[in-house]
Amino acid sequence: MAEVVKLYPAADPDEVLKHAIGVYDSVVVIGWTKDNSMSGRISLNIDTADALLLVELFKVALLSEAVE
Repeated sequence: MAEVVKLYPAADPDEVLKHAIGVYDSVVVIGWTKDNSMSGRISLNIDTADALLLVELFKVALLSEAVE
């Protein structure tokens, strides 16, 4: 069985980020800017290969409906 990925939806992206403070060891943030450009950021303690792995694992979880 796949590990469950929890989503914490909120109407405001700033609110989502606020609730993530202090929760994670490393992060990948992907989103649309206010001028409709895609933008991404990763924490300094994760390399690009691990960032890509994190994105792919999350994608698999979303596609397999293992999201709660």
